[in-house]
Amino acid sequence: MRKQGNRIRVNNICRFVFLALAVLASAVGCGASKKEEEQAVHLAVILGAHANAPRANTSLIYDSVLEACGQSGSSISLIVNDGAPYASVVDIPETKAGLSREKYRSIAEDRARQILELADQMLARTGESDLLSAAALAARHLNAEEGGRKELVILDSGLTTVPPLDFTESTLDGIQTEQILDALEEQDAVPDLKGIESVCFYNLGDVAEPQSRITEGDRKRLTEIWKGIFDRAGAKRVEFRTDLPLSAVYAEGEVPAVSVMPVVEQASALVWEEIDLDELDAVSFGEETIAFLPDTDELVDREAAKKVLEGVAGYMKEHPQFQAMLVGTTAKTGDLESCISLSGKRAEAVRELLMEQGIDGIRLETAGTGYENPFYINDQKDGALDETAAAKNRSVILLDASGDMASQIRGHGYLVRGQ
Repeated sequence: MRKQGNRIRVNNICRFVFLALAVLASAVGCGASKKEEEQAVHLAVILGAHANAPRANTSLIYDSVLEACGQSGSSISLIVNDGAPYASVVDIPETKAGLSREKYRSIAEDRARQILELADQMLARTGESDLLSAAALAARHLNAEEGGRKELVILDSGLTTVPPLDFTESTLDGIQTEQILDALEEQDAVPDLKGIESVCFYNLGDVAEPQSRITEGDRKRLTEIWKGIFDRAGAKRVEFRTDLPLSAVYAEGEVPAVSVMPVVEQASALVWEEIDLDELDAVSFGEETIAFLPDTDELVDREAAKKVLEGVAGYMKEHPQFQAMLVGTTAKTGDLESCISLSGKRAEAVRELLMEQGIDGIRLETAGTGYENPFYINDQKDGALDETAAAKNRSVILLDASGDMASQIRGHGYLVRGQ
């Protein structure tokens, strides 16, 4: 390959008079119908080649790249999603006429291998993840091409970490998708994907350390957000493909750091026999699992609450080194000082239940944060309390006492009972 500015030309000879190579996308790929095969294909690929996500598995896009490599006049834009996305563009030249079907295929395969090798070498240069800007950059490259079929393929976790779509500011639980989409449109932050035939998103929600794995509920909400963005952007077809093979993770220091998104699992969704608390940032015991009488620290049903906590007690008995922090939270009602006091008392009530099940109290820190905490969900709507969101804020959250979140809670002086 030889570079031409920010464009790269695959160096093959002569002219492609007719297409003998009929390359169809496989079941894994997002390709065209047979009727569309003889068009030029303009493909943009966004590579989530950054920290907190698995290494981009470019083998997933081989069929899409191969199809473009078999079409004269096609182009492939490779875009790295980082804090300041950048691109390399590969132009597909015409190929000599009169070659055998096997030769045409061999040339296309060689081109595809070269392009995937280039893609594997492209890594994040700056910290963070700005998928919105990466999508806008992809759209500009695709819209600059005349004619042909235009497709966007994304290999990324979808967890952007910079404004205006910063998932590190709060959890995804209880997020209002339409509010986010409206805000993005007001800020003119939705990319222009009109004229783009399809968007295919691979591995949305797949993460790597230090990002905690996201819950299935979070993955669903993340899908709703990105589907809404692409729909409003004007894409004709949007497809998400998950449960696909992941490649290795990046070595420490290989790519710049990316901020993590807090993850809270609702206790009602957990199967305690299968859970590993080390894989979660937090577990939330909301009103549907451990309910308190309004504005008090008195349990609605003490025996039911003990039953819910059996899984936690069992886990802590099996993992004697595990230390927990119980953090009380509230909805945004009343003054903060009162909410902090009430939430601390509720955390203490849960601590007592765990001690009754044989857990040494020295392993259980407690804190009360009221509505000032990383887990707070916006429960204010049109100047009034949104009861659906407020119910999720009335909780006691279980943290790993040795983790970063627990350290933040201590640092803010919310501790009720420490080690």
